Amino acid sequence: MNVARRTTASTQGMTDTIKIDFAAIPDYVREELAEATLESVREFIRQPGGREFLDARKAAKKAEK
Repeated sequence: MNVARRTTASTQGMTDTIKIDFAAIPDYVREELAEATLESVREFIRQPGGREFLDARKAAKKAEK
């Protein structure tokens, strides 16, 4: 089982954890989800400022490391 984890800075110091059993997801569902996700990213990049936003976000993540 894979675990997707996202920690958010908050006053309570909470961590949100989502456990996903990827093996339980049928192949066709994973493929449809991947296709929909890719199309969403492409649509976002087509918007004015979309590419710049993603590049800035990646640079900020890299700077955190």
